[in-house]
Amino acid sequence: MTVGLSREFSYRDKKLGDTQAITVAVAPDVFYPTSTTVLLLRAARRALGHRPRSLLDLGCGCGIGAIVLAKCADPAARVCASDLSAAAVRLARHNAHRQGVVVDCQRGSLFEPWAGQRFDLIMDDVAGVAEPLARMSGWYPPPVPSGAGRDGTRWILEVIEQAGEHLTPHGQFVFPVLTLSREGPVVERARARFASVELVDEQWYPLTDELLEHPAVVDELVADGSIYVEKRGSRLCWATRVYAASGRGRA
Repeated sequence: MTVGLSREFSYRDKKLGDTQAITVAVAPDVFYPTSTTVLLLRAARRALGHRPRSLLDLGCGCGIGAIVLAKCADPAARVCASDLSAAAVRLARHNAHRQGVVVDCQRGSLFEPWAGQRFDLIMDDVAGVAEPLARMSGWYPPPVPSGAGRDGTRWILEVIEQAGEHLTPHGQFVFPVLTLSREGPVVERARARFASVELVDEQWYPLTDELLEHPAVVDELVADGSIYVEKRGSRLCWATRVYAASGRGRA
C-alpha cells in the first residue's frame, strides 16, 4: 500500500522516561494527534503495569496510540485499533508496518468491529469536543468526522455504555473528557457503569487563537453549560481530564 505523506508526528513522553521518539506519518484527511493524545497515552502506559494481554485503541486516527502500546506492552499481547474513517485505518496500518509492530486495525463505528470480543485495556480517543468548536478549532479539518453534538458528548456517552461489555473482568477503560464538552453527564454515566472511576491526569490549556476569534459562540456554549472555561491570569483556559474506569457498576 502506498500512502501520500507530507507531515509526521513524533511522540515522546519525557515524564515516562522516553529517550527516543516514535514517529508516524500524518495526513490532512486524518485527525492529527494532540496534547490530549499524549495525556491519554500516559495513562494507558501506566495501566500496562497490570500486564494486559489484549489492548484496544478506539478512535485510533493515524495509529500512534496503538503503535506506542504495541511497543511498550508485553510482546505477546494482542493490540487492536479501529476508526470510523477509512483513511485513518489505511494510515494506521501503514504506520504500524513502518514501525514493525503488529496491530489488528479495522474500520467501524465505536465497538462495531469488535462484537463479542473483550480486552484487558481499552483506550478511547473518539471525538469529544462541542461540535461548534470542533470545526472552528482546526482540530477537525473538513474530511475528518466529528459529529459529537452541540455539547460534545454524543460519542463518549455511547462508548461508556458499551465499554463494560468489551472489558475482561479485571480490565481497565481509559478515556479523556475535555471541558470543551459537557463534562458532568459523562463522568456521572461512567460512575454508574463502573465500580471505580479515577481521575488520573489533568492539564489546562489557554483557548487557541482560532477559538478566541469566535467569542460569541464560546460565550453561548458556556452560558448553556455545553462547555466550561475559566479565567487563569489573563487567559481563558480549558482542561483535558483523563479517567481510568474498571469493574461493573450499579447500572
